[in-house]
Amino acid sequence: MYPVVRVRKSRAEDVRKKLFEMRAVDGERRFVRDGEWVEIPIRVEKAEEAGKYGEIVEQKKPVFKERPPAPFEIIEKRMDIGEKKALLPRRWELFGDVLILKIPEQLEEHKLKIAETYADVLGAKTVLRDIGGIEGEYREPLVEFLLGEDAETVHIENGVRFRFDASKIMFSSGNIDERVRMAYLPSHNEIVVDMFAGIGYFSIPMAVHSRPKKIYACEKNPLSFRYLRENIILNGVEDIVEPLLGDNREACPENIADRVIMGYVGKTHIFLSKALSILKYRGTIHYHETCPEELLPDRPILRVKAATKDSGYRVIGTSIRKIKSYAPGIVHVVVDARVEKQN
Repeated sequence: MYPVVRVRKSRAEDVRKKLFEMRAVDGERRFVRDGEWVEIPIRVEKAEEAGKYGEIVEQKKPVFKERPPAPFEIIEKRMDIGEKKALLPRRWELFGDVLILKIPEQLEEHKLKIAETYADVLGAKTVLRDIGGIEGEYREPLVEFLLGEDAETVHIENGVRFRFDASKIMFSSGNIDERVRMAYLPSHNEIVVDMFAGIGYFSIPMAVHSRPKKIYACEKNPLSFRYLRENIILNGVEDIVEPLLGDNREACPENIADRVIMGYVGKTHIFLSKALSILKYRGTIHYHETCPEELLPDRPILRVKAATKDSGYRVIGTSIRKIKSYAPGIVHVVVDARVEKQN
């Protein structure tokens, strides 16, 4: 199937921008013009959502872009390590000009050559080896420097600039769809509180694209807070985002918010009562949780409902979204819960 959104030429540029924001455009096909009409290629899984911008039709003669060699194809040709070439990492994290690789132990003797080759092909100044995921209360990455000495970078995503040190601060590329979704929520006239702001993962995209009235961004890790402040300035949203340093149970204002973001996983549910105290009479909580698949969708929603009963609120609507697989059999989800105080 090769779906397209068919729109008049006069609307094509405006629709193109909206479809790119939705990450709905199929990058492997070219736009096709047919007189006064333009066919914008879209991804199959986004077809229904994209239909609000124009007629969805099946493209009979799709025009594909010429595909340049994939980066891994170039890397593979350059690495002369015999049969061990099959163990080369096919996936990586590239944040700005800092590259993070998982290199198996069988390639230990080749790790420096691997770092140099990947850096050259991918345009990285620094290469970090992921040696153990994350650890501690501040979820710090466990990495080894293979190339370069400085892991501070500026990563651009969805038109937002994030400055951070990739050797000390976690940045999950698997959460990109949720960061994009949060950026475009209809929050223009709202007051928002981000209880676990980090370096501004959710607060700053929302401030840049939706322009709420105010966002209070709370973070207790001093290093993350430093980058949060820098990113607020870097993106020009000082008039919207107010950073708060400290534990959110003490630092966050109460009875003030229309929307509360709980973008942290771990024991997030123990903070639900605080989230409710932050809200006004009525509002929305975006509650993140890692949950065994067999307990979905019940456990995350029941935890929200349990917290409301203890806080004098009631749930008036919920929806749940899968963000990514967190571990075998464990899923990272977010519950959007609309709540209001009971009379």
